[in-house]
Amino acid sequence: MSDSKQKRKDFWQLHVPLVIVLGFCAYATMIEFSRAQEGITRAWVYTFQWPIIGIFAVVVWNRYRKHGSITKSISKYFRDRAKRFEAMEEDPDEPERTPTDPDEIAWKEYVRKMQQENPPGGPPERA
Repeated sequence: MSDSKQKRKDFWQLHVPLVIVLGFCAYATMIEFSRAQEGITRAWVYTFQWPIIGIFAVVVWNRYRKHGSITKSISKYFRDRAKRFEAMEEDPDEPERTPTDPDEIAWKEYVRKMQQENPPGGPPERA
């Protein structure tokens, strides 16, 4: 996507909603403050609640502005992690290394025995 299209998209999808939310939070704060001045004690809670919601909106806006959507960053993290694991896998052309850990030796022997008794791929075909 070209840079001007991305800026236009960011303007409409990030900046305009932020301005609307912050405007609404400021308006709600003023209303609740005036209600609190009239003697409604519960309004003091809302007087402080709306600025906190506005701060949260700025945090979310900044996160999306820097990193994009949360699903993109999560999927990128797992794709990178899968690539690291694929790079760590042994090359099938290389000979298998000889295990030195007694538990690993016992495990490999157990797996070999199980595969002899029940070969992988399901039960054998019957005639």
